[in-house]
Amino acid sequence: MNTQEITATELQKMFENGKEMVVLDIRPQEQREEWQIAGSIHNNVYDRLIAGDKTVFDNTKFDRETPIVTVCAGGKTSLIAADILNTKGYNVLSLQGGMKAWNYAWNTAEIKHTEVTIVQVRRVAKGCISYIIGSDKEAIVVDASLEPSVYMELAQKNGWTIKYVMDTHVHADYISRTIELAKATGATHLFTENAGVSYAFVPLNDREIVPFGSANLTAIFTPGHTPESISYLINNDYLLTGDTLFTNGVGRPDLKADYEQGLQKAEQLFISLGKILVLSDNDLLILPAHTSSSIAFDGKIIGDKLSNLSAKIELLQLEKEAFIAQTMKRIPPTPPNYIQIATLNKSGNYEGINPADLEAGANRCAVS
Repeated sequence: MNTQEITATELQKMFENGKEMVVLDIRPQEQREEWQIAGSIHNNVYDRLIAGDKTVFDNTKFDRETPIVTVCAGGKTSLIAADILNTKGYNVLSLQGGMKAWNYAWNTAEIKHTEVTIVQVRRVAKGCISYIIGSDKEAIVVDASLEPSVYMELAQKNGWTIKYVMDTHVHADYISRTIELAKATGATHLFTENAGVSYAFVPLNDREIVPFGSANLTAIFTPGHTPESISYLINNDYLLTGDTLFTNGVGRPDLKADYEQGLQKAEQLFISLGKILVLSDNDLLILPAHTSSSIAFDGKIIGDKLSNLSAKIELLQLEKEAFIAQTMKRIPPTPPNYIQIATLNKSGNYEGINPADLEAGANRCAVS
C-alpha cells in the first residue's frame, strides 16, 4: 500500500482556502452520528473494508478532477479505502490520525464592534467554542480548548496582549487549556469565587466588573449546569453563556448528580436563565461555549439574539415546575469520560494524560 496521507492541519488549510474536494467518511453509521466533518459524504463500507473486500467502490463514481480525502476513526482503514480508490484512477489522500486527529482542527468567525472585536474560535468536529475578545491593545480569552499558541497567534495578529483568561465552568467534555494559557502569557486567571478547584486563580464576585482596553466584562453567576457556572457580559451587548444557554437549548443539570440533585440543579438553572432573560431588553447576542453539530468553514458566528432564543426555545417559555420536569425528561445520553475529564479540570493538572484519548466524540451538554 503506497497511499499518501494528509494531516489534519493540511486538511484544515484546504478548507480555509476554499479548496474543492470530496471528504469521504467510511466509518460505521453509529460513529458518524456521534461526530463528523462538516460537508463530508458517507459510505458505510467499513466492515467490508476490514473483511478485505476490494469491490466496495465498484459502483461508486466521483469526479476524477476533484481530490478525495478518506476518513475513518484512527486513520488506518481510510488508508485501505484510499488505496482502492487510487487504483481506480482517483486522486485520493487518507486523513492521518482520522477523526481523533481532526478533533483539534479549528476555524474562526469574527464580530467587529466599535469598542471590541470578538474572535470565535471553534473546534470544528467537537463543536467546542472559545473566544478571544480584544479592545484597544488588550484581550481576554474565555474557555480555551486549544493549545496556547492558537490564542497567542490570534492576539499577535490583532496587536493585542492577553490580559485575562477564564472559563465559564469546570468543563467535562474537554481538557481546559486556560491554566496553560495563563502560564504561557502571564495573563491573570479569573474564575467564579466558588469554583471549587485545586489551583490558584483570582476570584470574581457576582456582578463584578473587569475593565480591559476600553471595554468592560461583567461576571454574572449562572449556576445550574454546574454549581460554579458563570456567564460573562461584554459591554451590555454580548453574553458568553458557557453551557448555561445554547442557540438551540439549555445546559443539562444532571451530570455529577443523582436524580434529586439533578432536580435541585434544574431549579438553579431556571433561576439563572431568568437572570439572563431580563438582561438588556432581550437584545443581547448570546454566544455559547458549544454547538451540537460539526462546524463548517463558513465564517458565520454561532450565536443568536436573546429575543430570538426566548421565542424559539420551548424550555425558556415554561414556568418553573414545568421547566424542571421537561428538562429532566429530555436529558441526552451521558457523555463518555466526563467524570475523569471534570476531575482533571478541577485539579488543573493532566500531566501524563493524552487529551485526545479522552475527548473523542461530540459534546452532549445541551437539553433542547
